[in-house]
Amino acid sequence: MSLGVLRAAALALGIVAFLSRFAVSWWVEPVTDRIDPAGLGLLLQLLALFLTLVAPLVVLIRVVAPLRRRPATFQVDAAGRRFVVGGFPRFQCVLTIFFLWNAAAMVVVERGPARDRLGFNEWPSESYHGAMFAVLVGCALVSPFLRRAGLVLAPTGISVSGFPGATTIDWDELAPGGPPQPAPVSPRITLYRRGRQPWSGRPPGVEELPVGQLNVQPDFLASAIREYVAHPSYRAGIGTATELARLHAECGYR
Repeated sequence: MSLGVLRAAALALGIVAFLSRFAVSWWVEPVTDRIDPAGLGLLLQLLALFLTLVAPLVVLIRVVAPLRRRPATFQVDAAGRRFVVGGFPRFQCVLTIFFLWNAAAMVVVERGPARDRLGFNEWPSESYHGAMFAVLVGCALVSPFLRRAGLVLAPTGISVSGFPGATTIDWDELAPGGPPQPAPVSPRITLYRRGRQPWSGRPPGVEELPVGQLNVQPDFLASAIREYVAHPSYRAGIGTATELARLHAECGYR
């Protein structure tokens, strides 16, 4: 999926969450406040608030950005002679929805017999609610663009960037035959350094690649790594469209 489409969808769903929570405050709360017993009204109100947050999140995670829809390919950086994988900002998009949902709570609604009032309340609460509203909306707009992880395959090895730092592993450091094939939606790929395999009787030197945060299918990435560990002669072609096409054919992906 295009990351631009994913970010736009997250913003749209965040707006839905915002309007839904506002609708609960504007229309549902006055009705549930009149329900007797009061505990039942409160329960219905909390259930409505729960649905206004959970429904957009489910649409994002299960429909818009399921992990299985990540591509089985790399970006070709011909100038840098490398394959590049960017981040998959699904978690950041979840934050967009969450921040906009909370921003709706900063809009104060007052229903009365004389008039209905909508705004940020009176001073000093007005300043607090207004400032928090601005902060939450700003965080919602920025969240999808935060970078948490990235991966580069180069002729010399693998580089992984993300929190809290970066890791670089040379191809010759990796044990042959690995990494094990992960599930298509696995959050990580386990790499074993040469001479430190689990079956060697020595403590394994393990590197965990955070593929749950990467915009690539984990099984395709693991297949590519095994290919370059087993066949050093192919490493020189990394970063070219020809080599990517060969890799797709060899690993059974299109």
